[in-house]
This record gives sequence, structure tokens and C-alpha cells, in this order.
Amino acid sequence: MNQIFSFKRYGWLLKRQWYENATIYKWGIVLLIIAIVGFFWGSSDWKAVDEPHLGQMETFSIVGVFFLYIYGANFFDSLSSKNKGMFYFSLPVSAFERVAVAFTFVMILLPVLLLIIFSAFDFIFVQLFNHIHGVSVQMFFKTASPLGSIGLLPSMVWAYLSYTSFFVLGSLMFGKKGITITFIVTAVFVFIFFWLRFFIYGQMSIIDFFRSSFFVLLIPVCWVMLFFAMKRKEV
Repeated sequence: MNQIFSFKRYGWLLKRQWYENATIYKWGIVLLIIAIVGFFWGSSDWKAVDEPHLGQMETFSIVGVFFLYIYGANFFDSLSSKNKGMFYFSLPVSAFERVAVAFTFVMILLPVLLLIIFSAFDFIFVQLFNHIHGVSVQMFFKTASPLGSIGLLPSMVWAYLSYTSFFVLGSLMFGKKGITITFIVTAVFVFIFFWLRFFIYGQMSIIDFFRSSFFVLLIPVCWVMLFFAMKRKEV
């Protein structure tokens, strides 16, 4: 028997993760839709005449960060219960399979879900906005501006995935306080990063921050640490 990875055990654990948290995921989808609609209305200037503004960047950035943060930082929240934690780590699956399931949910399924829902409402609001103002605003992922596919957007995706990796690691390491401690550590890191960049180069913009190569390196580091953390907790 393969003790490292089995697609059968992986599939079983994947379904178990969904069935045990289906209610949370479904309500999360509802709240995500409400948040996207709310931010589109709140960050867009629907009455402007000279320079109408559709808040695509603001909506995608803010809603995306909080959506992935909440899910990532709460992914292992149920394990903060001693009984549930002991049961989970006594299941006949390997640490690699547990990490693979977590990776599938928070690094693939949830980001894809975010992109699909955001794109659907982006399309709707683009049509409505263009009709009201008589302009030709494009969907966020089709724009030719520096926020488009050849500019800031790939860097934002790397940043999102790196922070999500860190959130999931914090969820396992810090238990019930994971969401709070992870938020504090992330905020401190961002502050230090901005301060060092400003000290060295004399300036720092949000674009420079997202384009930092540090994000690419943070992803494998977090998941390797998560794997060894799983190994230590196994019964």
C-alpha cells in the first residue's frame, strides 16, 4: 500500500472536507456575492460626468483579500477542539494527502470560485456602467491598462496566493487564535516591508509591493512548513 499518497484516500478526504463544511462554504458564497455587489456600488462613481469610474480594482483587491483571508485563516479552525483534532490526525491518511486537500481547496477551488463570481458581476456592472455613461469600459481581466494581464494582475495573483498560503499555515499553527495572530503578523510584515523598501529606495508604491518577487518564494516555503507541521501533529 502506498503510504505517501493515494488518489482514493485523497478523494475521500476531499469529499469529507466539503461535506463537513458545506454550510460554511455555501454561506461564504452568499456573503461573497453580497460583498462584490456592495463594493461595486460603493467604489464606483455612477453620477460622474467627466471621469466616470467603475471600481473594479478596488472591488477585486479588497474583497479578494478578505475572502481568501477568512477562508484560509479558518481552514483548520475545527482542529482547535482537542477531540476533533485527535480524530482528524488519527484518520488513515498521510500528511501529504492532508496538505494536498488543503492546497486544493484554498489555492485552487476558492481562488477559481472568486474569479468566476467576480467576473460574472464584473460583466453585469460593465454593461450597466457603459449604458449609463455611454462609455466603453472593459471587464477587469480584459483591460489593456497596467492592471491588465501584462501588468499588475499576475503580481496580484501571486501576492494573493502567497498570503493565502501564510493564512492556512497560521490556521494550523495558532489554533483558535489563528485568524487574529495571522492578521497581526501579516500587518506587521507589510509595514516592515514598506518601511524597508522606502528606506532603501526612497519610495514605495502599492504596485512595487505587489510586484515583489518575495511572494513567489513565500508560497513553497509555507506549504513545506505546513507539511512538517502536519507530521508533528499526527497521532
